[in-house]
Amino acid sequence: MKKNLVCALYNHPEAYPPTLNAIGELSKIYDNIYLIYRPNLPDLWDYPENVFLIRSQKKISVNDQASLSAVSKFFLFFSFTSGFLRACYKYKPQTILVYDSVALFTYHLIRKMLSFKHIIWYHSHDVADTAQIKKYSIGWWAAKAEQKAFRYLQIFSLPANERRKYFDLTAFKGEYFFVPNFPAVSFYNKFKKSSAPQSIIKFIFQGSISAGHGIEELMQFINRSKRNQQLLLIGNIEKSYRDHIINLSQELNIERFVEIAAPVNYAVLPTITASAHIGLAINKPDNIIYSTGGTASNKIYEYAACGLPVLYYDNEHYKEYLAKYHWAFANNLSMEVFERQVEFIVSNYESLTESAIKDFENELNFEKAFHPLLSFLQRKEKE
Repeated sequence: MKKNLVCALYNHPEAYPPTLNAIGELSKIYDNIYLIYRPNLPDLWDYPENVFLIRSQKKISVNDQASLSAVSKFFLFFSFTSGFLRACYKYKPQTILVYDSVALFTYHLIRKMLSFKHIIWYHSHDVADTAQIKKYSIGWWAAKAEQKAFRYLQIFSLPANERRKYFDLTAFKGEYFFVPNFPAVSFYNKFKKSSAPQSIIKFIFQGSISAGHGIEELMQFINRSKRNQQLLLIGNIEKSYRDHIINLSQELNIERFVEIAAPVNYAVLPTITASAHIGLAINKPDNIIYSTGGTASNKIYEYAACGLPVLYYDNEHYKEYLAKYHWAFANNLSMEVFERQVEFIVSNYESLTESAIKDFENELNFEKAFHPLLSFLQRKEKE
């Protein structure tokens, strides 16, 4: 009998690198993996041959989805749920993996229709702020279902142990796993690594571009510094904040040194990352996600995988995970600290980049972090 796994994600997997990494590792122990998702990005990822994609609808961008009526959004949800149910009926998977609270909600709706024995596993990328969710929306119902689901979940995993306290695990009798959002060696080893800066130092910030990431402070430093420096911002950005950054760059007369680029597919992102010299990973802890981002912030470890030294926010949470690494620098956003750290990085670039790559390959990679869960699944399915 073939071992099948059905994975459900109420988004596009190429927006979630840890999901892509997990699928790659799971493909080593399952004969077939069926991945159902909502397409809103180009499909560029090179999946293993035994991974089969099930698109719940035609591709529609995130912005276009946001502008749909409530009725249209319901039909998208219904299409996803019915497709999920059909996949489970057809392939009778030994394991069902749901990758966000809405996917868990769909499982909650169909679970009593599934008569075959299976392992149910929930991985939560984020922690929902229920105060910010519109009442009676799909997300609101998903948050309600999540509270009930722990009584029957067999596996629950998170990318940050600090987020565990935000889930009511009183009724949970299954196994919990901590799976950091580290990049995969099998993917990042395909790319050229960062080389030492020559005439110009290039900073990169990748991710959601918004306030609280030290962007304005770094721009002030670039304006005051005697060195030639550039800043590349790559990711989604709201128009109001984009206008703010452009206006600030003009006020500081550094507009030629600041570039705002649209997000690119994860399949090609490392090439862009490796073209820079220093990774900006400032996450001011003003919400649950940022305050627990020490092991959940993809960008920190993706920078290291490309050989970039990293500037991270100077607080106890981030220092707990990063202080021991030579290539990671706690930054309080002062001009003096920027100056001191940039000078040190430039003077020691080769040793720092070698250290970052070594730590990534030996310790901070997805394969190593995921191995305990993979081993557990293999044992569990033999029972």
